[in-house]
Amino acid sequence: MSTAWRDSLPRRWTRSAAALPRDARDALFLLGVALLLMLPLFAHLPWWTSVLVVSLLAWRAVLAWRSAPLPRRWVLALILAVAAVLTLAQFHTVLGRDAGVALICVLLALKSLEMRSRRDAHVLFFLGFFTIAANFLFSQALGTALVMVLATWGMLAALVNANLPAGRPPLRQILAMALKMMALGTPAMVALFMVFPRLSAPLWALPQTDPQAITGLSASMSPGQIAQLARDDSVAFRVVFDGPRPPDRLLYWRGPVLSRFDNGVWLPDAHQRDRASLTPPADLQPTGPAVRYTVTLQPTQQTFVFALDTPLAAPKIEGYMVQWLPDLQLVTGRPLDHLVRYTVESSPQFRYGPTRPDAALRADEALPPGFDPRSVALGQELAAQARAAGQGGGFVAQALLHMFRTQPFRYTLNPGTYGLRDGVDQFLFERRAGFCEHYAQAFVVVMRAAGIPARIVTGYQGGRFNPVDDTWVVRQSDAHAWAEYWLPERGWVRADPTAAVDPARIDRSGATLTGREPLLGMAALGPRDAALLLQLRNRWDALNNAWNQWVLNYGSSKQQDLLRKFGLQQPDSATLAALAIGALLLATGVLGALLALERRHADPWRQTYALLRQRLQQAGIDSTDATPPRALAHAVQRGQAQQLLAEPAARSALALLLQLERWRYAAPRDPRQHQTHWQTLRRAVRAWHA
Repeated sequence: MSTAWRDSLPRRWTRSAAALPRDARDALFLLGVALLLMLPLFAHLPWWTSVLVVSLLAWRAVLAWRSAPLPRRWVLALILAVAAVLTLAQFHTVLGRDAGVALICVLLALKSLEMRSRRDAHVLFFLGFFTIAANFLFSQALGTALVMVLATWGMLAALVNANLPAGRPPLRQILAMALKMMALGTPAMVALFMVFPRLSAPLWALPQTDPQAITGLSASMSPGQIAQLARDDSVAFRVVFDGPRPPDRLLYWRGPVLSRFDNGVWLPDAHQRDRASLTPPADLQPTGPAVRYTVTLQPTQQTFVFALDTPLAAPKIEGYMVQWLPDLQLVTGRPLDHLVRYTVESSPQFRYGPTRPDAALRADEALPPGFDPRSVALGQELAAQARAAGQGGGFVAQALLHMFRTQPFRYTLNPGTYGLRDGVDQFLFERRAGFCEHYAQAFVVVMRAAGIPARIVTGYQGGRFNPVDDTWVVRQSDAHAWAEYWLPERGWVRADPTAAVDPARIDRSGATLTGREPLLGMAALGPRDAALLLQLRNRWDALNNAWNQWVLNYGSSKQQDLLRKFGLQQPDSATLAALAIGALLLATGVLGALLALERRHADPWRQTYALLRQRLQQAGIDSTDATPPRALAHAVQRGQAQQLLAEPAARSALALLLQLERWRYAAPRDPRQHQTHWQTLRRAVRAWHA
């Protein structure tokens, strides 16, 4: 910065941060910590809350930098009233998670503008720690936890700094003290986490009450819905196979089955739920080897459970009852609102469904009248050709797949918007561009028009292997839709029109996340940069998986397994409560002993001053623990007058006492000078003798 430009700025803006008064420096540090602990919440709060909070913190920072007076209380009360009105208009209440956290963030920012006393500062610390805990109401991910650990460290450092005596303690010193406090409390935290009685769900797996905050498949489908998911690279679930993994072309992770077509939206058959059962359908027949695997499913706020098509038995999920539907869906009685882990055995090759027509198939033949007339005519024409050739539904299905394979259809994420009543007609006969749901919908409509029962199945297809922790990662971008049609004597048959249009989408030959396959947003990077980023994402994903398995998924079953290793067989809730209380008492006792020991050796100034007092006591200069250095210096002068001390020893003792007083209340601000002067002073005290 040039001298002329610096001189043109107000002086208050050109001062170095190191030259700020201690109050201003402490306030700026606390504001930075407050912003850090609220940053993850901004993604979940209304935009006006984030803007208001950042503006208030910036206002307080400017006041601290300028050493300007704080605003009047009526101004803060007015801002709080406006925030309450906006919260009420946004959420129609001031209670609950979203409204409550929004107001807490506003209160935290407002309280920073009201720090006039020690009590105000302690209220702000309380709000800060409460906001740190509130972050976990929205997300329990590893990234959130790491940011909150950093925020807790900063908030503890600010609390320590607020309770230090007068002077200007360096930031490095208070950060070290706060880190030490966290280290002392960590064993108690770990012990309580391990033995605290668990309910049916893991302790940290807090329910996610906002369905809109979770992305993923829903229980319905409209054209373009899955294409939006294809741009989302977040993890849907992770899989660990017990043995060899089936080939990619067989990795269909079954989800909702959609049979009703209503105004362009595909919905499940409502009568399927009435026939839910704890046992698989009687007509399910595996035709190939079974594979066993364990799924770690992210919260979905839905009731369907994903499994490799098709599972042989319903998995057991702690806290849920999993049932079969006749269409091979696995469902629970309530939404999956936290991370769950379950083991399944599936047969990727199977046959199922009735071998003869029945009343249940009628729901899979219906089409709304007046929709897509050209597609209906195509289905009727293919049906006539099949009858003329003495063939059935298989002929129609192969003819459709051949059309997708040989004619200029395109597989694209951006097909544009199709009409409501003639969307399938536009897709098949005009634009011929779409994503998997467009192809699956067109296939089912034409098959139904030909008089063949057909339906849409949604879920995920494929996935990618992470070599860091040997897990198979299925992301939201792997969301897929395919079709099933019914044939006499065979039952339901899978048909995936996407495989006919873009075979590489279905069979990726075991591509891993090591650079062999480009990922979202990395196409513009060079090969080395993309490979490096993929490796970093692999490691981060493996860390998240470990966090999910050992922390978020630490429920009652894992707790029982851990305690059995220590010889406790099936401990009841009373035993667990006793263990938790015992662990807390033990940790508290150990921590108290450490703090007592630390108190004896924590203050180096007291140690040094006590040593000098002891030496003077031996020379006949009496003092107590409460005697300040200046009073002891007067006693040394009286002792010299009484010839208790020789003049050289008295002069050096007086100099040491004055230096101790100066160091205690006016230590050097430069940390390096601070340490150098203190070491010199301690050596001089140790070397002094009467």
